[in-house]
Amino acid sequence: MAERTARQSNIELLRIVAAIGVVLLHFNNPSLGGGFSAVTNGSAEQFLIVFFESACICAVNLFVLISGYFMRKSMKRDILKPIELFTMYIVFELASYLIKELPKGNPFTISRFLRYFTASYWFIFVYITLYLISPYINVLMKHLGMKEKKTLLILLIILFSVYPIIMDSLTLMPGFSLWSGTNYGKSQGLSSIGLFGSGAGYTIINFVLMYIIGYYLKDIEEKGVKFKSLNLLVLYLINILVIVCWIYGESSITGLSLNFSTGLNYENPFVISEAVIVFLLFKNMKIKNNKIINILAAASFPTYLIHINLIYGFYFDFFISSGPFIFVIYMLGSLVAVYLICFVIYMIYDLITKPLFRFISGKWQKRRFIIVNEDSGDNQ
Repeated sequence: MAERTARQSNIELLRIVAAIGVVLLHFNNPSLGGGFSAVTNGSAEQFLIVFFESACICAVNLFVLISGYFMRKSMKRDILKPIELFTMYIVFELASYLIKELPKGNPFTISRFLRYFTASYWFIFVYITLYLISPYINVLMKHLGMKEKKTLLILLIILFSVYPIIMDSLTLMPGFSLWSGTNYGKSQGLSSIGLFGSGAGYTIINFVLMYIIGYYLKDIEEKGVKFKSLNLLVLYLINILVIVCWIYGESSITGLSLNFSTGLNYENPFVISEAVIVFLLFKNMKIKNNKIINILAAASFPTYLIHINLIYGFYFDFFISSGPFIFVIYMLGSLVAVYLICFVIYMIYDLITKPLFRFISGKWQKRRFIIVNEDSGDNQ
């Protein structure tokens, strides 16, 4: 939903990659694609899943970071945009329910219906929240000097990333039974984010942090700061290695499943730094205005909504046992296929709904926008 000014095909490609990364994370999810639950401990396939999970765990953070980078100067938010997004969410899930449940002939029940509106869509509601409050963040940042922005960012990283991940990690350690909980942590009120720890970064706190990081990256870019792609690539590989070691190391100490590791928490400093590195890598790419990439990128956000109901049909867990080579080929092919299917579905949806929202947009102007006066103050 980021308000784009000029289409930069390198960033549009990054949006596609980030959406595909989220699909991969859900392929691995034990309750969705079943990847983590289908592999044998110590197998090559398990290592591959951990490796690709570590390489793509920054996908959600990336999407928010991109928003902060491009929306930093906008003090206006269109309330119709969240309504469009929420409508898309309802329509897709309702369609999924009808397609899957009607052929079964089962009687309608509230519980069965609501199962289609799963917790996997948390992203939508948190992102809409960020979208609506982000102009106020922009005003705050605009009135800070570069030194103050840097200090604020360091403080936020310590309070909302470094300290929470330490608390969440301690929660899982043997001997800390007082803090026993899940991978999301129950740190008995010692976390700087909430009573029950960091929420693994699935929070507006982490989204605001990533938004401000994106804002700051644009600031330092305008100051002439540049990063060499080769150095960034090396840092990315090191970052992946650290997360992989974190996952295996924590699992060996705690005895918990690999997917429960705090190494995969969105507020983990290495997950955050990975998002920054990947963004800068794509920012350095010299891609001319590519119409195919720009068109395909239109489905990047809708893919978050659509793919959950598609991945069950790819039997990802079955192909894991086919050997490492076949598994990787099938995984990569499946990810591309899921994205393309999501693109086609979204194009059909957009063709049908665009006239309706264009009509609403033309008729609804009063009290539709949140506009923040960046020059306002207490003396007004």
